[in-house]
Amino acid sequence: KTLNAKMLDEVSPDNPVFLHDWSNHLGWVNSAALKAAGITKDTPDPKNGVIDRDSSGNPTGTLHDKALGVIKAKMPKPSDELLKQRTIWVFDKLNAFGITHIATAQLDADRLKTYRALESEGKLTVRIKGHWDFNTRYSLMSLEDMAKTFDTRDKRGPVTALINPDGVKIYSDGVPNGHGVPMLESYADEVDYGEQQIDEATLRTWVQRFDAMGLNIMVHAIGEMSNRHVLDAVEATRKANGKGPRHHMAHAFYVNPADIPRFAELDVAAELSVYVGWIPTPTAEVYAHLIGRDRQNQMICQANSLTRAGAIVAWGTDWENIPEPDPWFAMEGMITRMHPGKPEMGVLVPSERVDRDTAIAIFTINGAMLNEAEDVTGSIEPGKSADFIVINQNILEVPVEKIHETRVLKTVLQGHTVYESQ
Repeated sequence: KTLNAKMLDEVSPDNPVFLHDWSNHLGWVNSAALKAAGITKDTPDPKNGVIDRDSSGNPTGTLHDKALGVIKAKMPKPSDELLKQRTIWVFDKLNAFGITHIATAQLDADRLKTYRALESEGKLTVRIKGHWDFNTRYSLMSLEDMAKTFDTRDKRGPVTALINPDGVKIYSDGVPNGHGVPMLESYADEVDYGEQQIDEATLRTWVQRFDAMGLNIMVHAIGEMSNRHVLDAVEATRKANGKGPRHHMAHAFYVNPADIPRFAELDVAAELSVYVGWIPTPTAEVYAHLIGRDRQNQMICQANSLTRAGAIVAWGTDWENIPEPDPWFAMEGMITRMHPGKPEMGVLVPSERVDRDTAIAIFTINGAMLNEAEDVTGSIEPGKSADFIVINQNILEVPVEKIHETRVLKTVLQGHTVYESQ
């Protein structure tokens, strides 16, 4: 059944409602939200966005990518106190899974203000590498104006013990659904090579500019062509600027085998997320249909190939695009390439399995390296921060199919307990 505004009107005729799908690339709104945002038959589609319409041209209530920004621009901001409450709830959940260090991909002034307030009160329970939202689908600002919100030290503020605000997030593409990621060969279900969120020349321009500012760049890159364009942009930047910050690819789902060695050569980390890329799931099946099964099997989340080529491979949750930010579920899946607890679903490209030691590194020290914080955290050794966890079983000794049953007993950050199971 096709989603439309009238379905939401039945339960909320007066209050504006905005919902999004698991990927955050599709929005669903009611008529009140369309009215509040001023979206009518005459509203043009924003660049890199689509407002779905009926046969008469009237908006139906679903929006894609940059069109979400039209709605977001009219949404009221939460109060400082509400934002703080939500942040504490999020960080408490991360701590319960044993997570003490994150790279956030949607940093803005309000979030940073909240993080700094928690740090000053001694209530910040994760180490944060913040990446400022740049060409996000949630903003209709020009790229120049967006960059001006964080392009100086005064605007970002200092690097502190737990907060490093010196990162930026660029969206190179979207998701395979709707052919939202560019590929080097056509999609299998239709002659189409996909859509990019930023053109190659503009991407190179901003990568070089941000690199010169000393910012770590996270690029959303799922498609085969997107990953190549990012690597090309970093290669051009290294030639122009010399050795600079370590940058990383968020997702890196489909990397052409010819590009695998370039990650290590260019000091670009591969942050693999979400786990639907390395275990059998309905989403992986959808992607196989879109990309073609042979190409899916050749390229989908190549943890082993990237590791063997010397790349820094790290894990990302991509939460809240998935139900829970559970590292143990994701870790078992990366080792087995099977759906934890559901062996009947089969194996997704077993040649890309990694061993336990490699997986543990991917989930610990490699994450610190991705954030250029390996001298401070990511392993337990003299001189580093006392960031560690206590778990209920030895994941090096239990049967591999039991790893997803791991539970955290205690989480410690800077020597202070931030979570303890009851």
